[in-house]
Amino acid sequence: MSAVDAAGTDAAAPEDDLDGAPWQRLDGRLIWVNLMRLLLSLAPTVLSVLFFGTGRRLSDLWPAMAATGVGVVISVGDVVRWLRTRYRITGELVEIRTGRIMRVYRQVPRDRIRAVDHKARLRHRLAGLRVVVISSGGARPALRLDAVSKESAQALRLELMRGVPDPEAEQTASFRETPIARVRWYWIFYNVINIWGMLVGALMLWSLDSMAELVGLDLTGAVGGVVDRLAPGRWGSYALWGAVVFLLGFLALATGFVQDNWHFTLVRRFKEDGSELITRQGLMSTREVHRDDRRLRGVQLSEPLFWRWIGLTETAVVSTGLASWSLTGEPASSILPRGPVREARRVAALVLPGPARPLEAPLRRHPRGALLRRLLWAVASCTGLSGLAAWLGATGAVPGWVWAVPLWALPLAAAGAVVAFRALGHAYAQPYLVMRHGLSRRQTSALRREAVLGLRIRQSVVQRWLGLVSVATPTAAGLRIYQAPDMSVEQFVTLAGEAVPELLAEFLEGGAPENRPAPASNVR
Repeated sequence: MSAVDAAGTDAAAPEDDLDGAPWQRLDGRLIWVNLMRLLLSLAPTVLSVLFFGTGRRLSDLWPAMAATGVGVVISVGDVVRWLRTRYRITGELVEIRTGRIMRVYRQVPRDRIRAVDHKARLRHRLAGLRVVVISSGGARPALRLDAVSKESAQALRLELMRGVPDPEAEQTASFRETPIARVRWYWIFYNVINIWGMLVGALMLWSLDSMAELVGLDLTGAVGGVVDRLAPGRWGSYALWGAVVFLLGFLALATGFVQDNWHFTLVRRFKEDGSELITRQGLMSTREVHRDDRRLRGVQLSEPLFWRWIGLTETAVVSTGLASWSLTGEPASSILPRGPVREARRVAALVLPGPARPLEAPLRRHPRGALLRRLLWAVASCTGLSGLAAWLGATGAVPGWVWAVPLWALPLAAAGAVVAFRALGHAYAQPYLVMRHGLSRRQTSALRREAVLGLRIRQSVVQRWLGLVSVATPTAAGLRIYQAPDMSVEQFVTLAGEAVPELLAEFLEGGAPENRPAPASNVR
């Protein structure tokens, strides 16, 4: 079987392409890396049998065998992938073919490539290998070459992004770098004090207890005995167990932060053909991300609800060709670890071109009708859930007292409505359009006027009654849509007149259509 995944145009089968460009294999050192990982994966079973005497019964040996089996499957799978993967670069395309059971062929046109980055895990670094990630900036996943030599990774980035085939050209060229930000280690507290710390700690305790069972130790029993001696009371025991779990989660998250952000630096590199933002970070696994300043369209701050009191924020650039989210780590658009708002605003002022500081501009508050709309939704949601629970209670599906729970939550819902209202705001800090909204995550976005493709207006029945409109700005960068909900009609007219005056001129000025100025955007 085979599958074709082409970014933009239909692709011919790779065997039918006769342009003469050779297909290349991934670096052979990957075989030795996986051989070492295979040997390490055998260690739990071997140690259990030879040294700890747990191999007499299968019930004692199965945890070690499960760990060994996972390691063997991953190692063998990587070897098969190396045998079945080929890639090549032609004058028009970057192509890769791979697959074990299903043959997959993917291609990306070179003129649509937006980012070429490389990173390395510890095993790659020890073998002198890198993982190259080629992104076209679209919805399709990036191409990954895992793994190529360090020299080949540098040459690929230079050739695909700047058309320079010689990897030594980067070292001979005259580059000048200006540092913008470095990691501050007290930022660890911004990244480890969160609700996930307890969950991570509980998982770590369970994992450590399972590993201790392989050598005949009862870890939780030992810890429980110490806890009982220190706190004989039940509630005191619960508190100490919570402290143990929190400490384990704190250590795990702190270790992850140090590993991911070791030697983190954000610099601007000036080249002959422009400039770019570069982040370098990592201890066991290194990562380097390049962002072309010519694709920069703005910046965004994201502040989680329960951490606003300590001034925590996440900082990202609004740019074309960069992923705005990722399941495996920080997205390429992120330019700082979680840190204080003060530092984020300082960095944003240095990242954005020109003297403008849009994130420091005072925002216009939205009318009180926006608060009333949120309060109405809070009341309607709670009473609706209460009525549904009362009906289910009458049928016997749920206990009869459940109908009162949504009503008890009404004050909390009303408080959330007030918080969401206070988060609303907008401004025009030339040449940036600034919008802020959000309850669980307050987002403040500064978008360049040139990046605004239009204004999308939405008005529900309730909004019409309250004299409100929700405005969205489509753009080709970042999240594609940036919103300013529930502003008054007068505020919308003022904002549109400042940000896109030529758009309003088409509707407000008299005269024949051929005499009106051509709009630069569309209203939808």
